[in-house]
Amino acid sequence: MADIQEFFANMRIEKFENFKLDSNLSNFDVSENTVVFFDLEDNPQISQYIENQFSELNKKFAEVNRNLIYISNLDYPKDIRDLLKFYLPYLSASDLKKFYSEEHILSKMVNEMFELFEGKSSGSVFKSEYQSILDYIGYKGNIKSGFIFFDHPDYRNYNTHYNTSILECNDLLLKDSPDAFFEKLIQFFKNENDRIEEYDCMIDNSPEYYAYQNLDDDTKEKVLEIQSQLRELRDSGQLLFALPILKDILNSEANKINLNSVSKVLIMSNYRIVLPYFDNLEIQLSHLTKAIYILFYNNPQGINIKELYKYRKELLDLYSNISYQIDYDKIQQSIDDLVNPESKAIYTHISRIKTAFYKQMYYVYAKNYIVAGKNFGDDFKYIPIIRTNVIYDPEFND
Repeated sequence: MADIQEFFANMRIEKFENFKLDSNLSNFDVSENTVVFFDLEDNPQISQYIENQFSELNKKFAEVNRNLIYISNLDYPKDIRDLLKFYLPYLSASDLKKFYSEEHILSKMVNEMFELFEGKSSGSVFKSEYQSILDYIGYKGNIKSGFIFFDHPDYRNYNTHYNTSILECNDLLLKDSPDAFFEKLIQFFKNENDRIEEYDCMIDNSPEYYAYQNLDDDTKEKVLEIQSQLRELRDSGQLLFALPILKDILNSEANKINLNSVSKVLIMSNYRIVLPYFDNLEIQLSHLTKAIYILFYNNPQGINIKELYKYRKELLDLYSNISYQIDYDKIQQSIDDLVNPESKAIYTHISRIKTAFYKQMYYVYAKNYIVAGKNFGDDFKYIPIIRTNVIYDPEFND
């Protein structure tokens, strides 16, 4: 232990707080287990060593729960516009197209091939990517080559301000023995793991498990697939290519939407449910479920569902206008069954509303639009965002 501490005491290391997209979007933060090598200088010895030994190094890093990322081993990620649209629903279609256009990817490949044929070292080809990553995480120092790693919170001192470290490493520092350097670096991470385990901070309290309970199987499958894609991108390191561009998009969007709030709902004259600030995303619901949602929309202060019978006429008018059903007796019967105090039918529709929103966007946003109570099981329910933000289409008559 003393040998490791002495070794790193003589190394140049800087700590700083890294950039966050948004406090609610930690999904897009680089995994805390990631270790990224970067080189803004020409350090062929260390670059060549990592490239030649990468497979073995990666196994050793994995043993201490760290994932070594060497950017020349990465491919530009496949089209992930659907994933981005789910987690960042306020991104416009034009932003997404610009982000993952064939022209953008082709330009990137052509520039890299041109630099290779110009005879530059393979490391120097990725200088722009390295700089973009440093800019993305918010590093303002002057270390030009080394390793970026993300710290576990210090629960002993309750200090989470400095959550990223950069360890300088170049050919000069590795000239004696690169093997010895990496052995000590891996031992350093092992010691960090021991400290974390000592304070029992390895428990996963991910909110997604609770957020996506009680949804239909199709929605759960879609959400799990999206989460799996994101984990794959993070674990492979490919997300590093996307993050700097995404940061630019978010900066440009900052003037259009407040990322610390959620947008309003618009009911169109044809009863379409649209979220205008989420690129006019339309929420699809069956006719009766849609009528129930609009009922809560029209009563922004909320409804006691045990007193739903008081809203029979309003529901009947809504359902009659929305439904294609021509048998008025059947329409009335559906509403009577729904508002019957002994019926549990309303809960099915509330569940369908939740499923429709959670299928379209990340739960951090979706939970503001569903019909819910202050606490689980409450009879008094409302649409959270509607209680303070309502837009009425002037053509809409209820």
